[in-house]
Amino acid sequence: MKKSRPLRSFLLRYLLCTALACAIACLVWGMILLGIISSGLVLPAYSGSDATLQAMEKLPAMSADHFDPDALPALCRWVLLDGSVSPGESALPHHVLATNLSEKDLAQALVLGSPVLYQKFYRDVPLIDGTLCRLQYDFTTPYADPALRGILPDFQISMLVILALLLLLIILAMTRRAAAQLQAKTELLTRACRTLAARDLTAPMPGPTHIKEFDNTLQTMDALREELAASLKAQWALEQQRAERMAALTHDLKTPLTIIHGHAELLAEEGLSATEQPSVEAILRAAQRADQYLTALREINHAQISPSAMETIDLADFAAALCATGQALCAPRGLQFISAVPSVGIKFRGRKQDLTRAVENLLINAARFTPQGRKIFFQSYSDASGITLSVRNEGSAFPAAILQSGGQMLSTGDAARSDGHQGLGLYFARTVAESHGGHLHLSNAENGACAALWIPLIDS
Repeated sequence: MKKSRPLRSFLLRYLLCTALACAIACLVWGMILLGIISSGLVLPAYSGSDATLQAMEKLPAMSADHFDPDALPALCRWVLLDGSVSPGESALPHHVLATNLSEKDLAQALVLGSPVLYQKFYRDVPLIDGTLCRLQYDFTTPYADPALRGILPDFQISMLVILALLLLLIILAMTRRAAAQLQAKTELLTRACRTLAARDLTAPMPGPTHIKEFDNTLQTMDALREELAASLKAQWALEQQRAERMAALTHDLKTPLTIIHGHAELLAEEGLSATEQPSVEAILRAAQRADQYLTALREINHAQISPSAMETIDLADFAAALCATGQALCAPRGLQFISAVPSVGIKFRGRKQDLTRAVENLLINAARFTPQGRKIFFQSYSDASGITLSVRNEGSAFPAAILQSGGQMLSTGDAARSDGHQGLGLYFARTVAESHGGHLHLSNAENGACAALWIPLIDS
């Protein structure tokens, strides 16, 4: 198995490989340069110096009147200066008697200057009549053919530019390769983060990256995944146990309540005295209310243990059915029902039966706490992240206790407890929303209360 190495080792390897590649490129470039020189296309770098030495042997016997340029080597570059210029001194253009230098080289020769790229050297040789001949040379590789020197760019500069471009390409290629390797390794970290974000705690962490720091991060994330999985498993076990106990309790209470209700009905059918009749009726009412509680608890327990299958839901049709329910709830109570539903074409994934019951619970609660003649507003809409089903009423606002703990089991305001309701409607709505990955939001409007169910969009 490949061993992980520190990140600095990866970077050091990149630097060493890049340096080695550049060194090989320089070696190949040098061999090509030597091959070109060996072929005779260009001359060695010392050719100018040799030509200057040969000229220095012939110049002392010449004079300005009998100066023979053809007697000098072909690579020799010279300028004749009048006798007023001493060796090693700068000169002016009017001191020039004759030259074979270009205008640029002549300007440098007069002041004994050099260009930026490479050094030029000078030798001053006095002629027999006191005239000064200044020789200019450098250590470059000129073309062997004089005709090429005036047509093609400087060979040495061209070769240096080619070398610089070659080294730049090598550095860019090696950097791109190292960046691609690092990107592939960091992609594993990104995949691990996405796995945790998606709450997929059963999938193993990707890797290894073979970089010590990245592998340590993946190991930490894997340990976190295992701890979260163990924590959720324990939580799920507790929830399952609690749900099973709740189911068993409701089942056990159903039998005695049925017996109580049955005997109370038998007593009510018999002729009872005026003092006994109210007591029997009270027993019947209490038994019916307790049976309603048990029915609601069984529904809550069923929603947690055995959720219905996910299906594709058309938001417009779904909202229209809820509007019909809202109208039916408001009409007997003298309430105005106002709705705003989306146009066709919006679809989402969810458990239609559970969502329907959850929103109906919100509508029932709104109808219970809205005074006669007031309004109930129902709105459904969607955005890029999910859909919202909102119910708002003109009436009583949520008490502070409900806003803080609303949606929790048996969490109600005093008004709800006084008429026998135990907060199971909001709890069911919250449970359904969370089982879809959403949430229930409770708030107070200017003249009432608002409950909004948000469900994230899931691809079909």
